[in-house]
Amino acid sequence: RTLNGACGARDKPYSLGVARAMNCACSSLPDLIKLEACPSFEKATVRLASGNWVHLHKCSTCGQLWRLDEWDKYQTQFVVRIPAGADWEQFDATPLQKDFLVQSRGGLTEEHCIWHGCQEKCVKGVVYCVEHLYQTGARE
Repeated sequence: RTLNGACGARDKPYSLGVARAMNCACSSLPDLIKLEACPSFEKATVRLASGNWVHLHKCSTCGQLWRLDEWDKYQTQFVVRIPAGADWEQFDATPLQKDFLVQSRGGLTEEHCIWHGCQEKCVKGVVYCVEHLYQTGARE
């Protein structure tokens, strides 16, 4: 029941001996993960609480806190690393989600967004910048 090798984490040595001894992949995982890319996540963590469309999970090995989006057939279900001391229900993952959105579509173009008055660069494959694309509900 650990995140050892789970979620696309590469098998590489940890930089801290403590992390190696703990035998989980939390320290090598990105701050935001699609749940479908990490099928063992829920088995490797313990659900501590539930909030407004989110659940708080804790790694069984290292204690890292993660916020898991509630399942919704119309949205991507993300797992978000919660920084130490942060309020898990109030933590704003929007910047992480926007970065994921841009990366999942291959980056930005040199073209400008078609939103009236917007001069931001478009996300590849669409005519909107990340801010306006995100407003449409797109998450990947």
